[in-house]
Amino acid sequence: MNRLAAYIAISSLCLTGTALAAAEGTAVGVRPDALARAASDERTLVVGADVSVGETIVTGPRGNVQLLFDDQTRLVVGPGSTLQIETYLLAGSAADRFAINALAGTFRFISGNSPKSAYSIDTPTASIAVRGTEFDLTVGGGRSFVLLYEGALTICRGGDCVDLVNRCDIGTVGGGNTSLFTWRDDQRGSVVPNFPLPNIQSSFLPPFRVSGAQTCLAPPSQPGADSLVDGSPGSPAPARTPPCTDPQIC
Repeated sequence: MNRLAAYIAISSLCLTGTALAAAEGTAVGVRPDALARAASDERTLVVGADVSVGETIVTGPRGNVQLLFDDQTRLVVGPGSTLQIETYLLAGSAADRFAINALAGTFRFISGNSPKSAYSIDTPTASIAVRGTEFDLTVGGGRSFVLLYEGALTICRGGDCVDLVNRCDIGTVGGGNTSLFTWRDDQRGSVVPNFPLPNIQSSFLPPFRVSGAQTCLAPPSQPGADSLVDGSPGSPAPARTPPCTDPQIC
């Protein structure tokens, strides 16, 4: 959404009696190189820089940006990634609408003070509805992958949806399929390498890290055992994750 469209949306909502304002995020952590693009303008992001509706955040192969928004939503744009902030309208300390387009790469999303209905996350292949959520998202090669850490979410392609409700659930969309992988699924190991952020999160500021994230990359400690994510006695083994080999998403 461009700035004119955002202004029209704000004006329309104000006429209905809802006091909304276009809000911003702040880059509180930046590992070069990272850029913000809007129309024909381009600027290098540094710590303390604001990012606004309509801007596209682009990171280089080793870059990442940690964004803190006015409603306390936290967002990591990982290496080699592109994300557009489509809509961000604030009512008090919470967002009335917060829409982003994750175009390519790897991302971490930690929801803030806003109601679950405010958030809208789209990729070229999927749409994601969040419910008080922490998760990683990877987009590339015509597929979208989500790894849930806390809360719940729904990932859809059209009317074909799967719900992620347990810690470490993985959802995928692409190739004409929408799939859910739990700890019990033998095929889970084939999609785990698509989540690089747990292995580099030591470079993030503490509020952008997820405790135990690497545990979600490992299989259960024993064949057939469930993990502690659903309260059963088994526990995941230390993470030994195969390297990601797809240059579009690593």
